[in-house]
Amino acid sequence: MIKRHFTLTQTKAPTKTEIHIEHDLLYSSQWVQILRSYSGRVAIITDTHVKQLIADKWTQFLKKQGIDATLFSFSAGEESKSRHTKERLEDEMHQLKFGRDTLLVAIGGGVVTDLGGYLASTFNRGISLVLVPTTLLGMVDAAIGGKTGVNTPFGKNLIGTFYPPKHIFIDTSLLSTLPEREWRNGMAEIVKCGLISSPPLFQKLFTHQAKWQSRDREFLQEIIYDSISIKKEVVESDFQETGVRRVLNFGHTIAHAIETLENYRISHGEAVAIGMLVESYLSYRMGLLHKQEWERIEPILQLFNFSLQISPSITLERIHSCMSTDKKAKGARPRFVLLQEIGKVEPFDQAYCTEIEEPLLNEGLTWMLERLRNPA
Repeated sequence: MIKRHFTLTQTKAPTKTEIHIEHDLLYSSQWVQILRSYSGRVAIITDTHVKQLIADKWTQFLKKQGIDATLFSFSAGEESKSRHTKERLEDEMHQLKFGRDTLLVAIGGGVVTDLGGYLASTFNRGISLVLVPTTLLGMVDAAIGGKTGVNTPFGKNLIGTFYPPKHIFIDTSLLSTLPEREWRNGMAEIVKCGLISSPPLFQKLFTHQAKWQSRDREFLQEIIYDSISIKKEVVESDFQETGVRRVLNFGHTIAHAIETLENYRISHGEAVAIGMLVESYLSYRMGLLHKQEWERIEPILQLFNFSLQISPSITLERIHSCMSTDKKAKGARPRFVLLQEIGKVEPFDQAYCTEIEEPLLNEGLTWMLERLRNPA
């Protein structure tokens, strides 16, 4: 059994995050001891899916350990990642007289950890936060780095905070509950880590695809560890995303626009896979990424069975409009993270993203629409 531990130290942040990675961690004595170290009550936030699968039983376990835990839930799905859901949860917690000494534990996928983290950052001006990601995407990306937020009709994650948790518990046994779609969601972010920072990780995914298919435990823990290590290094150097942390948004300018325009019917991982493909194409067309490198990227996405399709409703005009509200946009003009080579992002004078002249951007988006749009 592999057991790993990180300490993530955020610059310009008042706390350190302890990251624990282990199999069967959720019911361990270590977990119970950490919860007991907090003097206040415990508010557990989850969605209805995780509530039924894990959180109901787990809350009862904590109560038997003498921990004053109360479970709060909201409807599963990206549409619940909203200001309305946050307000309802806050009201429920206030009605039960939770105070500033509350420990909020968010257990679930990225929707839960993003929303729960945002709630913790503002409830009574900030309460202690612990995250328990239950999806591969949450383990390698959403729960790591202190970003919180909710979606709006204008785009994804447009309202939120930077608020690091005290602890992140990554229990790889929870991955056994995932459907295939959720495995791909996480793999998109692992591929991204290889593309922006680690040729060895990128090559490992090609070489050991059979281990991925068999869900080999040690291989999974290894690539989770590798991905978190990459994100940890980036976040520690730029917690509030003023420069190098933008590399973590590779593929996401286009991905977030696609998710919004598809009303989240497309999964985050599928959208990121498309975004990485198109932004790699733009890197190639701008003369940054060598053709041989560019030609290695689509095969790895196909290897992990990403559909790489968008609906006919997405047009050039609609995607332009949506990208103008992206968080990296400057003067309503979108900026993109682009590759110099596999494992290295073009720095653009330490901005780590750039605007693309409209003719070339339109060429890239038209290439996407013609190549990936599902005629059905």
